[in-house]
Amino acid sequence: MNLTDRVAVITGGAGGIGAALGRRFAAEGAAAVVLVDLNADAARTVAEAIGPVAHGVPADVADEAQVRALVEETERRYGRIDLFCANAGVATGGGVDAPDADWERSWQVNVMAHVYAARSVLPAMLRRGADYQNAGRCSAL
Repeated sequence: MNLTDRVAVITGGAGGIGAALGRRFAAEGAAAVVLVDLNADAARTVAEAIGPVAHGVPADVADEAQVRALVEETERRYGRIDLFCANAGVATGGGVDAPDADWERSWQVNVMAHVYAARSVLPAMLRRGADYQNAGRCSAL
């Protein structure tokens, strides 16, 4: 995917793979890179290190209302979202004996966050009629 002048949103953007994606997308010429993370300060710090095309924002991707608000604000600010990388993820840190709350959080972040992202971002992508063969998932690298 040519990232020149594209608007990308990356969840889990405050560290690891998410931060690396942000750096790569900016280096590839993205118009905007929105780094989303529960840790607002870390997301902003990574965005500042990347440069003026990056913007760090807080959101809990396990909360559909927050995902909708993230998509709406990004579209308002940048006019569109071309690439949405649902990168955020969590692990239970335990096996089958892990508490139900840990399993529920894992389900919400690792599964339902993708559903919430698709519900929120795909309608505008499809209305624009752009070439989105891989809409809703990150496949740029």
